[in-house]
Amino acid sequence: MENTYIVKKNDNLYDIAKEYNTTVGILKALNNLSSNILQVGQILKLPTSLVEETIPGDYLIYTIKKGDNLYDIAKNYNITLDELINFNQQGSTLLHIGEQLLIPINNQTNNNIQYIIKPGDTLYNIAKRYNTNVDEIKRINNLNTNMLKIGETILIPGTSNYQTYVIRTNDTLEGIALRYNTTVENIMKANNLLTDDVTVGQIILIPSRI
Repeated sequence: MENTYIVKKNDNLYDIAKEYNTTVGILKALNNLSSNILQVGQILKLPTSLVEETIPGDYLIYTIKKGDNLYDIAKNYNITLDELINFNQQGSTLLHIGEQLLIPINNQTNNNIQYIIKPGDTLYNIAKRYNTNVDEIKRINNLNTNMLKIGETILIPGTSNYQTYVIRTNDTLEGIALRYNTTVENIMKANNLLTDDVTVGQIILIPSRI
């Protein structure tokens, strides 16, 4: 069931956002609001907690996890720090676990692609798979070690053979493969996937048609 909130007298977006651990930007985007003005009795949609989800206008709702910071989040989603702050009307760079941010979907920037580390991954086999080298991956990610963490997102030097895609509500690998003239098998191979299950907010690589 969709979470909603009924506006009461003296309510404002800032206080509502704070109460529900989200941001003014997310509330405005979810409810297609062009201003901060609210009416008593107005019903507002609230973001679902602890998940990434799509909202109107090609945005994601991202839930802050331990160790997150605005700079890394912006980098991982190929947007600038200023864009992230402005979209969310953030008055501070301090983040709290469970807080939610609005992230505009930008699938490809500077021809670099995004890759989420999976069990068994090493910089060597990732570099080999995408026809690059370990030193170049370390350079663009500012890495001082070869150690990787499962779930971490890294950038891979751009190649015309791939583009990144953010999974949205109701997406399936079959539908994505059809849209991009490739196959489910090719997508699974490019992303080292063991099943064709995907989750909203997940970033995958789309290979060119072979």
